[in-house]
Amino acid sequence: MIIDFRTRPPYKSEMNTVIFQDSPACAPEDMSIFDIGKDPIPSKQQKSMDLFMQELDETETEQAVIMGRKADDNGEVDNDETYELMQKYPGRFIGFAGINPLHAGQVEEIERCAALGFRGIGLDVAWLRKQLMIDDKIIDPIYETCQRLGMIASITCSFMLGDDFSFSQPDLIWHVAAKYPKLKIVVPHACWPHVNYALAMAIRCPNVYLMPDCYVYIPGFPMSEEYVNAANGYLKYRMLYCSTYPVRSLKQAKEGWMSRNFTSDALEHTMYLNAKRLLSL
Repeated sequence: MIIDFRTRPPYKSEMNTVIFQDSPACAPEDMSIFDIGKDPIPSKQQKSMDLFMQELDETETEQAVIMGRKADDNGEVDNDETYELMQKYPGRFIGFAGINPLHAGQVEEIERCAALGFRGIGLDVAWLRKQLMIDDKIIDPIYETCQRLGMIASITCSFMLGDDFSFSQPDLIWHVAAKYPKLKIVVPHACWPHVNYALAMAIRCPNVYLMPDCYVYIPGFPMSEEYVNAANGYLKYRMLYCSTYPVRSLKQAKEGWMSRNFTSDALEHTMYLNAKRLLSL
């Protein structure tokens, strides 16, 4: 049984985001680490929700979080379309609303989505045209609202976002977690490559859950074994699995995660129990 904590199904505006754009053909030595060894994804290529739902069933994915995105040139997903999928497939999808702190009315949008049954928000603030640090004071009303409403804040943090490593420092997550101790925070990409600092930060911040996604299930990422070691021990209850579809197919992501040196107990917690508890399912 799996709860996949971060997917972007092939539906309407999702397919206009950067994650759905095919990489240009290139020589093997020029390939991105995200593309090396990547199997074809029929549901992405055919833009088929039917095939995506089939993948959910085949991988025994009981529920999946649809992670919203408001990231300017990197993609804008309509929150109402996420709600459409929640209604169309009852019980299969958990909505996280995409939020851009630089847009007007975002507090009201969080309140609206919470009333519709969304469980959290997705922030990609270092991917905005005006890049923001995760702890920028302009985001405080967003964090305050999530804490007040019991909404989870998913904050993407890694070397892929921002102009330099300063945007992915675990200290930024720590500042927010300490300022809003009742706010549950999920960190896609888990601050890679600042792995040891991220793990130490999570030890100090009991409201932070790390989600190292493709930095664990794609072979070859340095230091990925440290995430596995943490999940086997001191962070067993605060590490989450997700496919980050369509970075990989649901099948390839699952197989990659399960191929690592997780204990059976850690697999059960990372792939199901931790998400179930965090989402109050």
